[in-house]
Amino acid sequence: MKKITILLGALLPFTSAVADEQLSPEAITSAQVFSTQSKETYTYVRCWYRTGNSHDESATDWEWAENPDGSYFTIDGYWWSSVRLKNMFYTNTSQNVIKQRCEETLGVTHDAADITYFAADNRWSYNHTIWTNDPVMQADQINKIVAFGDSLSDTGNIFNAAQWRFPNPDTWFLGHFSNGFVWTEYIAQAKKLPLYNWAVGGAAGSNQYVALTGVKDQVLSYLTYAKMAKNYKPENTLVTLEFGLEPTFMNYNREVVDVKADFSTALIKLTDAGAKNIMLMTLPDATKAPQFKYSTQAEIEKVRAKIVEFNEFIKAQAAFYIIQGYNITLYDTHGLFEQLTQNPQQHGFVNASDACLNINRASSADYLYSHSLTNDCATHSSDKYVFWGVTHPTTAVHKYIAEKMLAPGAGMQRFNF
Repeated sequence: MKKITILLGALLPFTSAVADEQLSPEAITSAQVFSTQSKETYTYVRCWYRTGNSHDESATDWEWAENPDGSYFTIDGYWWSSVRLKNMFYTNTSQNVIKQRCEETLGVTHDAADITYFAADNRWSYNHTIWTNDPVMQADQINKIVAFGDSLSDTGNIFNAAQWRFPNPDTWFLGHFSNGFVWTEYIAQAKKLPLYNWAVGGAAGSNQYVALTGVKDQVLSYLTYAKMAKNYKPENTLVTLEFGLEPTFMNYNREVVDVKADFSTALIKLTDAGAKNIMLMTLPDATKAPQFKYSTQAEIEKVRAKIVEFNEFIKAQAAFYIIQGYNITLYDTHGLFEQLTQNPQQHGFVNASDACLNINRASSADYLYSHSLTNDCATHSSDKYVFWGVTHPTTAVHKYIAEKMLAPGAGMQRFNF
């Protein structure tokens, strides 16, 4: 991960939002909130889509959303900040309306299009999240998902910070460390809810390196941005918290006790701020990933032991908060991934040991380059492979995990959608 930091250091602007000093949500006054919400303006919508017709092709392109008469579609609202990278657009326009305008504008109908959209003032703007404000009167049920975590959950935050160059958009789908949507996006789709994502690829519990935002600062950032939203009720949000795997144990070599402290702090801040509905997951055995073909047995055993220990802590934390009255579900991703890698055919896959991409080493530099598929993956398709690169799962696996999480009896019935 030090290599990633060096690489990003050459890419990130000095004022990068993932590296700057975090503004405390407690420091924001009601006058500042009123001032921000009063700065009404409008912006355009950038609609992204996959240019190929299968998950084997990750490249994307975009067009401006249009009205039925061909004019540019705009949304009214206000920006969180005047800083270009560190921003979010708040609007009363529903996510469904925005999505519909993108779908009709693009006219792309194949299943792998994976249409997504962002706010942008001009063609040089970054991809900015569009937050739809809640009405004054709202039902007592979950109306959005907020995600925290690392590269298993990141949907473009590090990509934005790296000026759309990391990970390489020709090989990794629009800032995802996969070839398509990740598990949180599939859950949001299934529940027809907006997803707001604070996860950052390479995130540790703390800010291990200045170029990457740790989970504690992700939570602080969320609390800060939430201050500017109208009528927001955190108890109506499903929070997903996943971190500790790819950055902390596999690359940062952090001690379990430190990661436990970061995890605990994140949960405390979230629950103190009013979060009631939280989804946790045990970490899968990352040593099953192809990158560990290039590790010693001692390194494999060390990482595996840390994952086992941390998973026991996650279970204990979930039990503690359930006793306290919080609505928490813990999904056994570790168990599912064990089954998936031991017998992929039983789960609809053909390969759980090799990367679909033609990468034959464990190097962070490979995220900067474009890669072709191996001949075998091209023959079977990426949807039949467990791993896209040497570290991360394919979008087919993300979808499979999401479907298992949503299955009756898996724990989602705890939540009032």
